[in-house]
Amino acid sequence: MIFTIVEQPVNNRGDEAAHKGLVASLVGRYPHAKINILFFEKTEAEVEVMRTSYPNVHYINIPSARPHSTFAPHRLIKLAMMMSLPSMLYAIPLVRRLLPYYNEADYIICAPGGICMGGFQNWVHLGLLQLAKMRKKPIIYFARSIGPFPTATLFNRIFKKRSEELLDYFHFISLRDSFSQRIASEMGVDFTPTIDSAFLTSVQGTEAPPVFRDFIKGGQYIVFVPNSLAWHHDFRSYTYDYIRSFWVKLLNAMLHEYPNHKVAMLPQTLADLKTRPDGYPLFSRIRTECQAPNRVFVLPDQYNSDEQQAIIRGADLLIGARYHSIIFAINQGVPFVSLSYEHKMSGVLEIIGHSEIRLKQVLPGHPLTPEEEDAAIRRILDATATAKKEKTDREMVHAIAQKGFDAFAKSIAD
Repeated sequence: MIFTIVEQPVNNRGDEAAHKGLVASLVGRYPHAKINILFFEKTEAEVEVMRTSYPNVHYINIPSARPHSTFAPHRLIKLAMMMSLPSMLYAIPLVRRLLPYYNEADYIICAPGGICMGGFQNWVHLGLLQLAKMRKKPIIYFARSIGPFPTATLFNRIFKKRSEELLDYFHFISLRDSFSQRIASEMGVDFTPTIDSAFLTSVQGTEAPPVFRDFIKGGQYIVFVPNSLAWHHDFRSYTYDYIRSFWVKLLNAMLHEYPNHKVAMLPQTLADLKTRPDGYPLFSRIRTECQAPNRVFVLPDQYNSDEQQAIIRGADLLIGARYHSIIFAINQGVPFVSLSYEHKMSGVLEIIGHSEIRLKQVLPGHPLTPEEEDAAIRRILDATATAKKEKTDREMVHAIAQKGFDAFAKSIAD
């Protein structure tokens, strides 16, 4: 049996955790299978972050020599799909290098991830899955989020049509949040409900890094995971500077509200400041600009998702505006306040029956007055009291994740 995993997101500790969950489950269920993780137009450093040490798991990268060129492969894939000419994919030299790995696979698995087939309209995502369809390979769309599918423009409609065709073709589909599941039901798509594949592993054996333990010295702490947000289509009316200043004010309020606690900030993205401020550089600047930087720890980004979860395990509370920060809190049984920026967050919380604060209500599209900012921050802080009363059922989410994986395995056996 040969599995080839494609469309693995990179540069994100949450996606790393989801990858580990899926790969560990595949290796456990199919110890003699060959598992190829096939990356397209990534750097070796991006691949290295995702690497696991199982002997039957192979990491293969097809890098682009000219990723920023007008004729870069991803741009040509996008053009082929937008023009509804998928046969053009075979004319792209870098795409042809994928074909031996597609051809040898018994199953193509689309790695767990976000809403490429939906809000972000990722044409390359469609193109690489279309290639598997053209090779007549069974495709597993595993623990993904989808939708929404706007129809306002011609290209919106083309994207939706191509997505529907692929969804209809897939051998097995599992969707990880209730919003995506409702969208699929409305489209008449046959799917298995599941939850994030990071829940396929509990990550209980890892310790927090010594550099963190030296800072905390056994004291109490809160985890805070902000999000630069202005990159997202729902928050483009804000500048990165404005979003950063809002997080600084929230951090100051947290330090005042919890005077006996320190704050740990855990970057989940491996940032490239050439494209947008995020990750360790952004978090470090927020720390520097707050009123008590000596009480704030920013985890360097070389520490992996298991180590982040080990830090979260010892926290009294997590406030997170990143999807996988909430997944990690649930996985470790830690009270949390979800500052949900996307339906994938809301959909998971609906599954487990947990409250949230939707960031579109806190940041509705215009700069807030000082009074509005104070009210927004107060609302978040007030939610921390509620969070401590809400219990997260780790056994339930692990059972849902395992049931989703078992359904996938059964689809192969059948």
